[in-house]
Amino acid sequence: MVGNIPNFTKIDVLRCFLRFNKNTGRQELARELELGEGTIRTILEIMKSKKLLDSTKKGHFLSKKGAEILDTIYGQISMPKSITTQTIYSGFKKVGVLVRNVSNLKELYKLRDIAVKSGAEGAIILRFDKRLYAPESDYEQDYGELEKHFEFKDNDVLVVAFSSKNRQAENGSLAIAIELSEELKRFMDEI
Repeated sequence: MVGNIPNFTKIDVLRCFLRFNKNTGRQELARELELGEGTIRTILEIMKSKKLLDSTKKGHFLSKKGAEILDTIYGQISMPKSITTQTIYSGFKKVGVLVRNVSNLKELYKLRDIAVKSGAEGAIILRFDKRLYAPESDYEQDYGELEKHFEFKDNDVLVVAFSSKNRQAENGSLAIAIELSEELKRFMDEI
């Protein structure tokens, strides 16, 4: 007899871990992540087995190791944020992730493909150098509305993935962030 097939990905584990920057209950995690409570229980057990979380009868909380890793990750990326704007991809849910100090940003089409493979419909990748711009395009567009959502520094990259569902948009933006951040790659290799 075969056991249950997991209905989550490693990126869902990352999405859950990122939410431990504040106290969050299992039901709230399930709602925010668009996953079932049983799946959340499984993800929490995975994080506990990797010594990222400790638990008591009152719930799960970051271990010392987990807190250090989460701080390191938040030094590399922002918390994924839902973005409401009608100027880009209206009609879709959009989730943005800011990736700090990206030195090598090439072959954006491959990064967009990674977002699609992770469930998003597509993604836009923007670089910040005194303003947001699309690095592989001569097309001028004002991204000032997006600049309000994040605190940018030169060489930062904003990834905005879009989909009909928030979970797929968030998975897509984080999949690209993983490709752009060595710290996130290391974390994903360990879970």
